[in-house]
Amino acid sequence: MRLFIYIGFLLAITGVNSQNGDNLHKEDRGNIIISQNSVINGKSYLFDEWNKGMLVLNDSVFSVQDYLKFDAFKNSLFIKMTGAGSDVTEIIEIDDKSVTGFSILEKDKNIKHDFVWLRKKNFNGEAENGFYELVFNLQNTNYFIKKNSKILFDRNRSKGSQTMNNYPLEYQDKITYYIKNSDGLYEEVELKKKYIIALLNMHSKEVEAFVKLKKVNYGKESDVMKLVNYYYSL
Repeated sequence: MRLFIYIGFLLAITGVNSQNGDNLHKEDRGNIIISQNSVINGKSYLFDEWNKGMLVLNDSVFSVQDYLKFDAFKNSLFIKMTGAGSDVTEIIEIDDKSVTGFSILEKDKNIKHDFVWLRKKNFNGEAENGFYELVFNLQNTNYFIKKNSKILFDRNRSKGSQTMNNYPLEYQDKITYYIKNSDGLYEEVELKKKYIIALLNMHSKEVEAFVKLKKVNYGKESDVMKLVNYYYSL
């Protein structure tokens, strides 16, 4: 309890009271008003449901949360607090540079997703400041990461030029992968052989032998993760 109170003072947060946590984008006098968005189909969250998770502050302070959500469209993090014996729910947007990472336990699959805050200087090429997910691996390395985003898709444009918008906008998933290069910077990469091999450009004989032995599928995230870990173990 002391830890949570400490974090509450430490973070610059925006609070809101409501009974629904479906949409957090409308604002009123600095407070977030939770309401259902009737204009855009789908949801902007990485996972629709609230999940258990953990906040990481300054890479050293950890706070376990019962309700955590990540808005992949706004790149924003939210926690939910429910008072004992009360219907009032407080939704808090975490907006502070001291938050260096977080974890979400996807309850439907019982998989933990770990995220770290990275800046443009950590990348070779164009990239945004924000939270990036460490691609799951038992060694818990950070050589292979991905950016989970939501983009707005206009179905009307996909059908050519039209004078009337018959379909509402909708959220769609977008995943961008990055592999750490020899300079320690992340480079964007497609999950295709020519792009991955171009980055993993040393120890070619060992890499080729590993690919054949393990029957690596360059289009499969988990296979690429194994290959990258092997490469950096050489």
